[in-house]
Amino acid sequence: MDEIRKNISIIYRQINLFLNHELEETGISAMELMYLSSLYQKDGVTQDDLAQEYCIDKAATARAIQGMEKKGLITRRTSSTDNRAKIVCLTQKANTYMAPVQEIQQKWIDEVQKDLTEEELKTFTLVLSVIAQKAKRINQE
Repeated sequence: MDEIRKNISIIYRQINLFLNHELEETGISAMELMYLSSLYQKDGVTQDDLAQEYCIDKAATARAIQGMEKKGLITRRTSSTDNRAKIVCLTQKANTYMAPVQEIQQKWIDEVQKDLTEEELKTFTLVLSVIAQKAKRINQE
């Protein structure tokens, strides 16, 4: 288990270093990219939805979202159905970064998946998903 924890830590650190370096000219951080990627897939979700998707506490998500708002990447508005909920929407500025951001993400994926077979990737994805779900359950108890 210690080997798993160590390798997950290494991967997490290395992907953040890579993304922060590649995104340097945009002013977008790896943390902000995580939220942008979700919004590129489905714009107009709540701040709480973003926090839950990545299992990040609401306060940390709120700070990241505030920073993105100051950079002009997103706007927030109060939900029409729940006054406590904030809807997060991409701005035109954020949309101009979509293609380059996806290219950077694909560059990482291509590099780390190089030389792995389809079966190895499928197995890795399944095992990682199972571990992630179990980890979520442990912390929800």
